[in-house]
Amino acid sequence: MNRGTFLLACSLLFVFSCSTPRQTTVPPPVSPGPTVPAPPSPPPLKPAPEPPPESRKEPPIQPTPEPSSSKEVSTSKVEDENVKITQEEYKKTFQEVERVIEELNSIIKVGAYHRWEQYLTPKFIASVMDPENLKKINEQPLLKRNKIEIKTLHDYFMYVVVPSRASVRLDDLIFTDQNKVKAFMFVRQDPVLIYQLEKIGETWKISVW
Repeated sequence: MNRGTFLLACSLLFVFSCSTPRQTTVPPPVSPGPTVPAPPSPPPLKPAPEPPPESRKEPPIQPTPEPSSSKEVSTSKVEDENVKITQEEYKKTFQEVERVIEELNSIIKVGAYHRWEQYLTPKFIASVMDPENLKKINEQPLLKRNKIEIKTLHDYFMYVVVPSRASVRLDDLIFTDQNKVKAFMFVRQDPVLIYQLEKIGETWKISVW
């Protein structure tokens, strides 16, 4: 081979080698390994239950005792400290006397002398008609000013009882004993004696002692 032919062959070989694209070696894809499942999510935390409040035992309610009806009334309600009157007796007597006084008011307002006379004890009548007592009654200025003289029990009823006892009320009782009481009405906060009453059988009557 002559030199020219050799050079031409070398030139063609060079050109051919430059024009052939260079294959790039791509590494084979890496196959993924087995899928590992994600660990399960923990269940939501429940709030811890609050501890129950401390149990406190309330003290038992003590019943209010009923007032004893056997308790004695104040000594200011009796004239003699040896006389024992219970609250029940005082209340019962007060109610009885109050009814009697209300009845007397009704009798006196209408001037029913004979009905009024039925509420008098013999001792009261004798006391009113005592000459010394009548003299004191007739000395009262109102009677003297109106020239009225009390001579009979009826006079006493018309001119003394009717003007002074038609609208009285019971405010307080003082016991002389279990069957004798003094009835008071407060006038400008001062106690005024309106009746002395004595229990005869089952009836309270106007009396003296």
